[in-house]
Amino acid sequence: MTAPLPIIQADVFTTRPFAGNPAAAVLDADGLDETAMRRIASELRAPGTAFVSRSTRPDADWRLRMFTPGREVGYSGHTALGGTHALIEAGRVPGAHVVYDTAAGLLRVEIERDGDGCLMWLEPPLPAYRAPGHDVPEVLDALGLARAGVAGWARPVVTPDDDLLLPVVDLATLRALAPDMGRLAAVRTVQRARGVLCVSRETVEPGALSHSRFFAPHYGLPEDIVTGSAHSTLVVWLFAAGLATAEGGRAVFTAEQGDGLGRPGRLQLELTVHDGRPSRVRVGGRAVTVLSASLRPDA
Repeated sequence: MTAPLPIIQADVFTTRPFAGNPAAAVLDADGLDETAMRRIASELRAPGTAFVSRSTRPDADWRLRMFTPGREVGYSGHTALGGTHALIEAGRVPGAHVVYDTAAGLLRVEIERDGDGCLMWLEPPLPAYRAPGHDVPEVLDALGLARAGVAGWARPVVTPDDDLLLPVVDLATLRALAPDMGRLAAVRTVQRARGVLCVSRETVEPGALSHSRFFAPHYGLPEDIVTGSAHSTLVVWLFAAGLATAEGGRAVFTAEQGDGLGRPGRLQLELTVHDGRPSRVRVGGRAVTVLSASLRPDA
């Protein structure tokens, strides 16, 4: 019988319980194969489950695999931060950063410790977006988004994770979206794409720069609460549209997501600019533990 494995569930991109995006993290997951990880992620039903094990690479501290309730993903921002939070809580990150070996490559997370705990910064590779190669009108129809509801402040683009970023005219239009999830899942499956991030420049809190909703029903996420990975590209997209000002070579702002689901999440986004071009992206957030337990995968 496998020894019980430590598991933590945390709410990420928030400073209070029962807000932000839940993430489960299973530590010491070396003995679990992919089938076991899928079953555990499906059982836990958290939007993201991190499995942390020893790394076999000399340039990484840990191996990190990330799953939605439906499948494995190469990169999930809130899941990676959930795994990092679990390691910090377990006393396994003594320094100011941790490097993961993931399916999408090396992922570095920097840690700023202060009186409020830890602010964790994801530093993914600088994302390069592209024009959609699929039928955007099909996606709009599945979302129930009228053509007049698409804003003109930026063009729709596709992220490295095959998420579609759509500009929406205002917060009321964003809140009113009621996608046909079956239809959206079918469309995005045929397009071999992931989710759709609908973005409004109108926000709930003064000072924030964007408010978003993310839909990926074919990934087991009809609506994700907070989507760190898509925001990696969002900050570059907003900068290119002239909406994120880089004073002194840095653009720093807050992005909102999850309010309509009753779980407001807040992301800190940072873009470094060199010679007028983006050179570095960081996505930051805090987390709070809501559950600590032991997992018995073969009980």
